[in-house]
Amino acid sequence: MTDAPNQYELGEMGMSPDEAPSEGVVAAYDRDGDGRVDLIAYDQDGDGVVDKVVLDTDGDGVADTIMLDRDRDGRIDFVGVDHNADGDLDVAATDTDRDGTLDTVRHSAE
Repeated sequence: MTDAPNQYELGEMGMSPDEAPSEGVVAAYDRDGDGRVDLIAYDQDGDGVVDKVVLDTDGDGVADTIMLDRDRDGRIDFVGVDHNADGDLDVAATDTDRDGTLDTVRHSAE
């Protein structure tokens, strides 16, 4: 039995849309038409609703942005961005009071 992936993992990018995983994935898009996936929408709990979105915003084939609906209410309540492509989130924004607005932003010290 394999462990469920960590919800904060960015996941793989750069494959063709045909190569994108299907288990737990609602959609995989090539938004810029270069033949490589740059957005993947996941349904981590199997309820048919997207609760994790991973993006490659700069087109380098490496995911750099993650958006989560951690409490499964249908609204994004966490956004993390890895600006320098080191695999660690540099900026994280959260909705701490569950009102649908990202109200806490933290930047890494690096």
